[in-house]
Amino acid sequence: MSSIVDVLTRLGLADRVPAEVLADPYAALLPTPITSDPFFVESAADAPSTDVPPGTVLRSREITGLVPRPRTRLRQFAVASRDAQGRPVTVTASLMEPRRPWRGPGPRPVLVHNVAIDSLGLAATPSYRLVHGLGQDFPAVVPLWLQRGYAVLIVDHEGPRMAYAEGTMAGHAVLDGLRGLPSLDETYRDSPAVMYGYSGGAIATVWAAQLQPSYAPEVPLIGAIAGGTPTNVGLLRETMNGTIASGLFGAAVIGLAREHEALAREFGPLGLYLATRIKNLSVIPLALGGLARLPLEALAHDPNVFDSPAARAVIEANTPGATAPTVPFAFYHGARDRWIPEHGVRTLADDWRAQGADVEVRRVVGDHFVGSVSALPFVTRWVAARFTTR
Repeated sequence: MSSIVDVLTRLGLADRVPAEVLADPYAALLPTPITSDPFFVESAADAPSTDVPPGTVLRSREITGLVPRPRTRLRQFAVASRDAQGRPVTVTASLMEPRRPWRGPGPRPVLVHNVAIDSLGLAATPSYRLVHGLGQDFPAVVPLWLQRGYAVLIVDHEGPRMAYAEGTMAGHAVLDGLRGLPSLDETYRDSPAVMYGYSGGAIATVWAAQLQPSYAPEVPLIGAIAGGTPTNVGLLRETMNGTIASGLFGAAVIGLAREHEALAREFGPLGLYLATRIKNLSVIPLALGGLARLPLEALAHDPNVFDSPAARAVIEANTPGATAPTVPFAFYHGARDRWIPEHGVRTLADDWRAQGADVEVRRVVGDHFVGSVSALPFVTRWVAARFTTR
């Protein structure tokens, strides 16, 4: 029986790739810029230079958004950051605050909520959706943080190229958003911060925690917690490639190629045809693409693409564990999660512990989706304990 790749090939889709795409596949994979909201529009002349320190606030605004939040103040800001190659980029972020005064000890704590963006299009960034849509956080726990009186910092951690699954870009973005917070509001200069992220948001949480001691040692981070954590692209190949989860796996490869140009050149004509048609999509249509169960090797020039120098370099660069966080870290993982391997999480925890890190791993009820909700009592208690025992 013919595979879906055979069908697409017979339709001649690979022959429809424009010459300019074949000539510059990297540029072809980049997302289409936003033009509808000036806050998110940035020309090349506006990009930060290497002289601008990471975390410098470049612009800010207070805004209501499409859905009024009468009990919550929403401010958005853009900061200078660095991409996976150390080049200057601009990252946007949103700060949500309860309007009622903080009644606890010390300054209001900050919950750095790393959303599982899992998307390729710039209109799917959390800050853009907070103003122009309804958001797509899963699970929807921001109201829980606000109800407890925490300020919630949401950083658009995929960066300006929507580099889904790229760890260093995400880690830099989150830390620079946290760095910029006191410039936005001086009252947060001494506020303790705890990071949280699930699934794609866990990638940002892991990398921000690992990079913080060397990249941003001055930020007042006191703990981090991550659930359903994808720790290794190589492991995900075994569980997601060619399966019903292949839509998100393929999207992650596109996201990685946006920060690692050599990987973009591994796409074959059919792969480029498909990639250029999904490059602006959000998580739900990307996930539905998994129904085709496409093996990514069939979309590359080389059927052994995962063993190519370009792919191996990207996998190595996006496998955490070389250094460890200096703050307490907790992992939780669904006991029946077949897409995101638990042994990858436990290996990372062991690597970090070997370097002296304080790491907890908790198995929770359910698969990747049920576990995100069944763990919430543990998550909220763990976060509260960090803020009360400091």
